[in-house]
Amino acid sequence: MTVQKGQPQHYVGQRVSRVDGPDKVRGAATYTAEFDLPRLAHAVLVSATIPHGSIKKIDQKAARAVPGVLDILTHESEGMKLGPVKAYPRGPAGTSVLPLQSPKIEFRGQPVALVVAESLEAAQHAAQLLEIEYDAHDFRATLEQGMNGLPLLDKLPMPPLGHSRGNVKEGLKEAASTFSATYDTPVHHHNPMEMHAVIAAWDGDERVTVYEPTQWMQASQHTLAAMLGLEPDNVHVISPFVGGGFGNKATTWPHLPPVVLAARKLGRPVKLVLSRAQMFAAVGYRAATTSAYSVGLDGDAQLTAMTLDAQLQTGPSDLFPEQVGNIPKMLYANPNMELNYTLIRTHAGPNIMMRAPGEASGSFGLEVLMDELAERAGLDPVEFRRRNHAPENSDPESGKPYSSKHLLECYDRAAQAFGWEGRNPEIGSMRDGNTLIGWGMATATYPVYASAATARARLCADGHVEIEAGSHDIGTGTYSILAGIAADSLGLDIGQVTVKLGDSRLPKNGYSGGSRTASSVGSAVLAAAMGLREELTEAATHDSASPLFGVAGQEIHPRDGGLYLGDTDQGETYTAILRRLGKDQHEVYRETIPHEGSQKQLDQLKAGKDGSVAAVAERFARHSWGAVFVEVRIDPDFMTPRVSRVVGAFDIGQVINAKTAESQLTGGMVWGVGMALHEETHTDDRTGLILNSDLAEYHIPVNADIGSVQAIALDHPDFRVSALGARGAGEIGIVGTAAAVANAIYHATGKRVRETPITLDKLL
Repeated sequence: MTVQKGQPQHYVGQRVSRVDGPDKVRGAATYTAEFDLPRLAHAVLVSATIPHGSIKKIDQKAARAVPGVLDILTHESEGMKLGPVKAYPRGPAGTSVLPLQSPKIEFRGQPVALVVAESLEAAQHAAQLLEIEYDAHDFRATLEQGMNGLPLLDKLPMPPLGHSRGNVKEGLKEAASTFSATYDTPVHHHNPMEMHAVIAAWDGDERVTVYEPTQWMQASQHTLAAMLGLEPDNVHVISPFVGGGFGNKATTWPHLPPVVLAARKLGRPVKLVLSRAQMFAAVGYRAATTSAYSVGLDGDAQLTAMTLDAQLQTGPSDLFPEQVGNIPKMLYANPNMELNYTLIRTHAGPNIMMRAPGEASGSFGLEVLMDELAERAGLDPVEFRRRNHAPENSDPESGKPYSSKHLLECYDRAAQAFGWEGRNPEIGSMRDGNTLIGWGMATATYPVYASAATARARLCADGHVEIEAGSHDIGTGTYSILAGIAADSLGLDIGQVTVKLGDSRLPKNGYSGGSRTASSVGSAVLAAAMGLREELTEAATHDSASPLFGVAGQEIHPRDGGLYLGDTDQGETYTAILRRLGKDQHEVYRETIPHEGSQKQLDQLKAGKDGSVAAVAERFARHSWGAVFVEVRIDPDFMTPRVSRVVGAFDIGQVINAKTAESQLTGGMVWGVGMALHEETHTDDRTGLILNSDLAEYHIPVNADIGSVQAIALDHPDFRVSALGARGAGEIGIVGTAAAVANAIYHATGKRVRETPITLDKLL
């Protein structure tokens, strides 16, 4: 971006390229597995080949004979005791079944050994030579198997997560028409480009440095400290770049503590990188769901009642409900609602949040249901949703007004850009030659999460500014967003701002998930940068040697690396102010509490918890909104669906960086296409193990699967959420997209598919 001298800089809201882009292109951005420490040993994790049972015997003789092998850690090894850990700070930790503590096998992929050697090749060879004999027990590895029952694994009703309002029985009784259907989604795996990895290096027996790609440094720090009996400050976590996470790098997994123990035992750094197959085994997944709906409509095609009975898969101990009812209970005006969850334990290991957890799966069932209801009512799908639109001043779930809501505008903008007025509602009526054309749409929404946050802004002697925040860039552009906020606040070129992230010794922040980082950490950076500007303004206006002496602070504006009176040349650079203060640097630290939050959240963050806003503290219902329109093209002979166009319009508050926001929204919609047509984890009913644990058989969209994708951001700031007015763009793009694809396929073919992925066997 080129700005003329004397003009203020503006980065927020513009299309700004990533400040870390050049380093990534040159290979100078260091990811976890690329750190090179002296005397680094290499580890290979060995995973259980049964989903449930126990280890009878481990024969290590052949493995230990491999040249270069340093040690093999199992539950029989000395020094493996780990302290008990509760989920940090709440919810699943991934490690409630502590690794290598007993011969019991409680889930597929559970770590059973760690082989450490001088080279990766030696460790891999030795790992293959380990001979492990198991005593296999009965298991339930899938939702379907779990629903059939197993005495050891209970079906758990989850009443605290349910929801009830009005009188559903009367609402259904009084309805002009009723409809029931069930919608299913399978297990999905995250598959970020960067594998899970860890390097552990000890400084004596009380301090350890851990390099790990994480979305939540404090979780690793505090969980390891509890396991090892250390003070949290003695666990230093470094994570400057994360090559994607999508939720599965937001918790602590069982491969981490054995590497840390091995490094302490050997007295040298140890590195582990999981294989792609192990990424399917024990670092989480999106659980399978089944959603059974019954709904009623009145004579005007408005909802009178809805019931949703959902059955959700989870692991044997870390319980994470995939809350498919999050959207149905609030998106549409409906006076009578009954939502019930049953959580079904399996031996599939801990499931975890995955991009838009609950909302991605739940929107599929709800938005296909809405399409079916629209057809039964003889209405256009958009018109049907408009009739059931929940007004801005009444969230159906809570009764609170929305902080900001422009969903109807999302319908208008997306429909206009898509050309929806040209849709022929008759099934199979639209063609291009012999190719069937289908148009479908769906509504998107995602809740607003916010966290207490802290940041430091430091002016250095050469005039550049350092921004420090103990947060993460998980590939979403956090470095660029924070640099732009600071540059605008201080009147600097963005190249004069250095952002430091990914280090647990930096100012504390919560986890990077729930689309919260931009607004939460961004608000703290804004406060720190503005605080720095205010203190430098105060210094200049009270110094008789300054050209700004005696000038009112509100008349001073930052630009050109300094402070100036309006658009005049009267002013001085930051370096001049710093020199007169006799300082090499000047820094300001700020703490922020989310709007509608409280001091309690900040106290929780500083105590080592996430500092999230509690729902009870909110005066407003806070959501982002969107509408997704999809065109599919289908060969009528082979019934092969291709998504040729996607248009989405989203109300996500203030857009901080238009380029990265568009990238996030586009990526989410592409993932939604993958959810609709491609993604599914297959489990062998006989062994309980995953059959397609690689990217050759676990299908995801490639360039040839995606036509044009257009993301429209409305850019209405929501200052009831944060000082920036931003809400976040990372997850809402996937919400509703799979349903829009399914609805488009029905429009083209007349085949209503109520489960994903929509594969050829379901269309032929």
